Parts: sequence; structure tokens; C-alpha cells
Amino acid sequence: MSIFLISSIIGFINCRVINTFSTIVLINNALSRFILVEYLYHLSLNFKCYLADFISTQASLMKPSSDFLWQLIHSLSSNEKLFFKRNYIGNKLPTQSLYVKLFNAIASQKKYNEEAIIKKFQPALNKKNIASQKHYLQKQVCDALVAYDSRNNDSLDIYNQILLVRVYRKKGLLDEAHAVWKKAVEKARATESFAMLNLLKTEFEKMILFSSVHTKYDELHSIFQGNIITYDEYSEMITLRDIYAESLLLKKMAHFGQDDALKEKIMQLLTRVNKSSSIAQSFWFRHYYHMSKATLLYLLNDMEGAMKLFKQVLIDWNNSTQYIKTNGEHYVELLYMINYAGILQGEYKYVTAVFNDPINNLVEDKAQRANFEAIKYLALNKIYNKTARYKEVEKMVQYMKSKYRLWEPSLNPDLNRTVNISLGIACFVLEQYNDALYFIKRAITYFKDGTREEHFSLAQVLLLLITYNLNNSKLFDSQYKATYTFFYKRKKRHPFETALVQCLHRTFYMTDNKEKTKEYEKTLLVFEQNKNDVVQQMTFSIFNYPGWLISKVQRISYRQYVERKVKTQELEPA
Repeated sequence: MSIFLISSIIGFINCRVINTFSTIVLINNALSRFILVEYLYHLSLNFKCYLADFISTQASLMKPSSDFLWQLIHSLSSNEKLFFKRNYIGNKLPTQSLYVKLFNAIASQKKYNEEAIIKKFQPALNKKNIASQKHYLQKQVCDALVAYDSRNNDSLDIYNQILLVRVYRKKGLLDEAHAVWKKAVEKARATESFAMLNLLKTEFEKMILFSSVHTKYDELHSIFQGNIITYDEYSEMITLRDIYAESLLLKKMAHFGQDDALKEKIMQLLTRVNKSSSIAQSFWFRHYYHMSKATLLYLLNDMEGAMKLFKQVLIDWNNSTQYIKTNGEHYVELLYMINYAGILQGEYKYVTAVFNDPINNLVEDKAQRANFEAIKYLALNKIYNKTARYKEVEKMVQYMKSKYRLWEPSLNPDLNRTVNISLGIACFVLEQYNDALYFIKRAITYFKDGTREEHFSLAQVLLLLITYNLNNSKLFDSQYKATYTFFYKRKKRHPFETALVQCLHRTFYMTDNKEKTKEYEKTLLVFEQNKNDVVQQMTFSIFNYPGWLISKVQRISYRQYVERKVKTQELEPA
């Protein structure tokens, strides 16, 4: 194996890019070299998986701008390609246009190779004109995608009707303009397209200004006045929408463990929302009101209050399923929050029923579907782990290993990181420690976007726990140094984190089981003393560290501990 390849793999595994020859020379400490070699050897069972992941990830991180057109063309579905060829290429002469040949050439390439394309179509295509040809092709493809995506788009249909009203009005065809205007208003009100309604009202004013004395406007005026919500309510809805957007940004920073400044901001927003009312005819007014309030309550750790509101929102969506197709992102976000708040509230049956509801089949958009499937996995994986249904956990892990990489490009960094951590925990419980190490490392290496700070502290402890169970002293020592450094640099420190890290470090080299047990019990006491710490509560809801310590005291596997605990709870009277 070449020095370059070894160096690259080391860089991937250790979460940094190591320069080829220079790095090997710089690592002149014998112990450091030994640790790296041991690390590679230990992960050799997963060598192909690590290597493939490294290559694909580095390729995605280092794609030159000239690859964009290749990515765009290869992202087209078969239906989109057919639409493009029928509507933007059509029946060409035997000698195809150069941009059509370029499209076919790029579509057939497994990896973008501009030199091969130029060589194939010389002299018509050369280094001087390929940039302009690519630009024109990109514009054609993008126009086709916009047109394809706009099919059956209510907002676009209404806007086109507004343009038609405008044309008819300018040409003096007022009766036709009135007829189209009425249809457009009815559709805009049915779909709550309030911005379009404002444009339609502007057209109504202009029709009055330029109408003849014989034109009767009684019917049109009655339609004009028939608002779903008042202007004050519309203004309030815009305010609620802005608050909801701000709540989403706050949630991206951290789901729990917010500092005082963030908590104060959350309380200010909640106070403003409480001044509003949920009683409104508008679906979107109710949606923004309930989702803003529920998200803020969730951030304040009021799961009971949040879940009551999330349930109301879901009922509203079930009664207005037409919005799932047009605004699926909002629906998927609702399910995302039900996943978190519902499981923390212990409503496992409700959450399972929500994600298995056939109504979710209405989520058809590729990106939205990928997000839904990822969130569904997160929800069910947590429920199956907490209820000791480990056969289902194993099936889901196998399923996700085969499907997740297809969905990954459509997920944001936060969700990608969460899925990897979830897979890592599942593999840890199933005692697939190599895979657990891989997924947790991957979670904090490739999805850094400055959000969800709690993920990184959680991952550091999990990595230490995994290497502890691997029983490899070189790996454990290396990870302990990394974990210790992470918490040393971090300003916020919690007693449970310090106690657990110290416990793992002390007991790793112990041979006396009684002494180990004392250390485990000492750590459990620290947990008990800090049981009111919200960060500790939320962290333990992600992985049951006390349960793992108890399993070590009882000298059984963590999986056995959970199975026994669930069985005992089932036998207890309600």
C-alpha cells in the first residue's frame, strides 16, 4: 500500500487531513507511530468501508466548480430527463446542436472529464468555447427543472392568472378579465395564498379605475370583501411567522443547555406569542401560532405543554392534507418535533402511530422524503432501544446502512450528524463496536456547521465509552487525551461528564472487580446528586449512561440490563 494511501486513511480516521510524506516524517515519536499503526490494524476489518467513505467524502468536499454541471445532470430523475429532452431539445436535425451532444456526453460519464469531451467533439468544441456551451446547457437544464417543478403549482397558476387579468384589462377585455379574476381569487383563498390575494386586489382597483359606466361590480365587490382573515390578523400572522423562523434558528443552536442569554431570548419570544390567539379561520395562522409556541416550550424543556400543541397541529394537517404536497417541509418539521418531544414525554405508541400513518405517503418530493425517512428512523430506533426490541433495532441498522448514503445529500448537517450518532449508539448496544466507532467519528468529523453543540460533547463521551469496550489500551489512551482536551477547552462543564470520564479512565486498567464496582457506584452517586441538571437529564435520554454503569456493577451486558428492566416494568402493576 502506498504512503499516500496510508496517510490519507490515517487522516480520515483521526478526523484531520494529513499531508502525505511530510506528516509521516513529522510523526517521529515512536509511541505516536505505534498508536497510529495499532489504530489502522484495529480498524482493518472495516477497511473497505472506511476507504470508500473517505474517498467519497473527500471528493464531495473538494469538487471543483466545473463539476457542477455534471452533478446537476446526474441528479436528474428519469422523468426530468424525459421532460428536458421533449420540451427543450425536441425534434432536432440529424446533426444535433452542440449543447445536446454535450448533455449526452456528460450524462454518460461516471466521472466528469472535460478533456475527453473536448477530444470527442473537436474541432466544433474546444477549450475556447466549451465554457459558453456549458453555460448555455446549464441554463437550459435549469429552465427545464423550474418548468418541471412548477407543474400543478397553485401559486404559479394564480400568478399566471394575475398576468392574464392584467393583459385582458389593458386590452379593454374587461368581462374576460373579471371572469379570470374571480377564479383566481377563489383559488387564492382556498390555498391561503395571501400574497397573491394582495396582487389580485391591486388588479381589482385598476379594473375599477379603467372600467366603463356600464360595468357592474356588485358581485366582484362582494368577493373582494370576503376575506379569510382581517388585515390585523394577517399582520399578526406575519409576526408569528417571523417568530417561528427565529425559533427554528434558536433550536439549531442547541436543543438543551442554552446559556442565560438564549433562555432570555426564548422567554421574550414566548411572551410575544402568548399575546396572540390561536382562534383563526386561517390554517397558516394556526400553524405558525402553535408551532412557534410549541417549539419555544420544547426549548424550555416543557415537553408536556409542547406535545399538546404539536398534537393540535397534526390534527390540523390531517384535516388539510392538500398542504402536505405543497408545503411538505413544514409537515416534516412537525414530525421531527413530535419525534423529539413525544419520546421525551414517553408517548411511544403515539409517536409510532404517527410515523406509520399512511398519510405520510403524501410526502412525495425526493428531498422531503429523504428527510422523513431519516426522522422516522431516529424515532423508531430510539423507541425500539428504550423498549428492548433489539431484533427490530438490528433490522433498522441494516436497512439504514444500505439506504442512508442515498439520502445523505438531501439532509442538513444537523440531521446527518444526528442519524450518524443514532446509528453509532445502536451499533454500540448491539456490540458492533467497530461500526459504532465509525459512525460516531463520522458524525463529528464531516458535519460541522456550528449547530447543536451538545452533539459534540455527547460524541466525545461515547467515543471514550466505545474504546473502553474495545479494550484496546492504545485506542483508549488516544481517545482519552482527545476527550480530556475537548472538555478542558470547553467553557461549560457538567459534573456528570467529569465523573464519567474519570471513572472510565480509572477503571480501564483496574483488574480488581470490587475496586471497579466501587468506582462505578461512586459515579452513579454523582449522577444522583445532580439529577436536576437539565443537560444531564437530556443527555441520559439520548443514551442511558446510568444503565450502562449498573450493567457493569451487575456484570451483565448493557443489552441484558435493558431487557431485564423492561421486563420488570411490564410486570409492575399500572
